[in-house]
Amino acid sequence: MIAGYDEDVYEAEWGKQKVPTLRNVDKRPSEGFVKAYGHNGYFKSLEGIVHFYNTRDVKPECPGLYTEAQALADDCWPPPEVAENVNTDELGDLGLTPEEEAAIVAFLKTLSDGYVP
Repeated sequence: MIAGYDEDVYEAEWGKQKVPTLRNVDKRPSEGFVKAYGHNGYFKSLEGIVHFYNTRDVKPECPGLYTEAQALADDCWPPPEVAENVNTDELGDLGLTPEEEAAIVAFLKTLSDGYVP
């Protein structure tokens, strides 16, 4: 029992994440400011996380703890933190071309409402 809940209640929730809005997804206080994307901040660029969503299930697993840059250079992805509930129906093998990935990133960068952090 964790926090007063039975295992059948909390085990089904392991690894699940709330998905934030994409509003102002590329806004930053200064041009050199590095943002962190994903539930654990692993991705440091929109390009990286879009490429991950596109290719997660077609690249091999990295042999160790890799940064985003190392994973991209070695053409691999780290293993999931909780493999039991990885969404393989909607993500991971989208078959997008590099041009289509770039178009998605360009679109994401337009989702700004003028908010100044």
